[in-house]
Amino acid sequence: MGDRIRARRELRGWSVRYAASRAGISHTSWSRIERGQQRTDRYMVVDLAAALECSVVDLTGQAYTPADRQLDAARIDAERVWRIMMDTPTARRSDAAATVEQVRREAALVRGLYGRCDYAGALRRLVDLVPAMHGLDDRQAALTEMVPVYGVAMGSLLNVSYPAHAWLAAERCAEAAELLDDPVAAGVAAANRARVSAYSGAYGPARELCEVAGADLAGSGAAGALDVLGFLHLARAHHLAGLRDQIGAEEHLSEAARIAARTGETDSWDLAWGPRNVALWRMAFLLDTGRPEAALETAAGVELTGLPAVRQVYFWLDMGRAAEAVGRDRDAVRMLLAAERVGPQHSRSSVSARETARSLLRKGATSPELRGLCERMSLTTQ
Repeated sequence: MGDRIRARRELRGWSVRYAASRAGISHTSWSRIERGQQRTDRYMVVDLAAALECSVVDLTGQAYTPADRQLDAARIDAERVWRIMMDTPTARRSDAAATVEQVRREAALVRGLYGRCDYAGALRRLVDLVPAMHGLDDRQAALTEMVPVYGVAMGSLLNVSYPAHAWLAAERCAEAAELLDDPVAAGVAAANRARVSAYSGAYGPARELCEVAGADLAGSGAAGALDVLGFLHLARAHHLAGLRDQIGAEEHLSEAARIAARTGETDSWDLAWGPRNVALWRMAFLLDTGRPEAALETAAGVELTGLPAVRQVYFWLDMGRAAEAVGRDRDAVRMLLAAERVGPQHSRSSVSARETARSLLRKGATSPELRGLCERMSLTTQ
């Protein structure tokens, strides 16, 4: 990433001092970032991208890992899913012939694949599932399946570094929720759109999406409403942290914790909602706001048993980041390998995992385990 930052700065003919002033950081920090000697969090990357007048993805890069055939296949199918979504607007019926029961079974399978971090498998089946949903005669059943299925499409595309494709999936999810006229489904759709917005650094718009959806759910007695409302509080905490409002973020985290205490652990809308999920988000919040020791303390109380792989992999990646930040490099390698065991496709395409591995290499960590991981990520160990 440092090389990309330097290339874009030099393309504009800017000095390090001038570029750093645009980002609101010191010139020494900017210089260290370019040389790969200073870690960046997800919020700082947004500031750097804004200063250089480019997208976050332009700096983080779209990971390409030819050593992983599953990820190679996922990227091929990402383009196929994109074309299918473009060819199948929400209001258009397709010619695909399938029964409601067939679509429901396939949708459940795709959601299960996503929960296990098998993005290649999910995207491969989405190529046929999307037109099948749009071919159903039962419009209500079709729209009901579209909300979670397009949510899976969004998450799979985002996790293999296709944010523009993911945005279209999130839009399709929102369109289906609007036609259903269901505030709970609309809340899920808003969280999906906000996730893509925040991934690209648009924390303000992401927060607004969740604010509107949260207001519509407040006081609702509908099934799953409280779960989705709690999740929207977590999302807003993340957005406010990105906007440098830590007090506001803490308030939303606390409200999410209060709601989770009422609901307990649930599987509504595939959110894996409950006290454990709140703890995972708090851990990430502490880590991203410069408190890795506190993040590790929070992690110590999290029980992973029963959580879907897609949640566990985030836990282990954050543990790796936190361990590296406090100088526990051997533990950091162990955490990254744990994440890879749980979700290899996710770990090998994760920007944060790759940056943590790079940081370990820069500090001289050269164990066979780390070298092997870097090889599978297509990172040079020289």
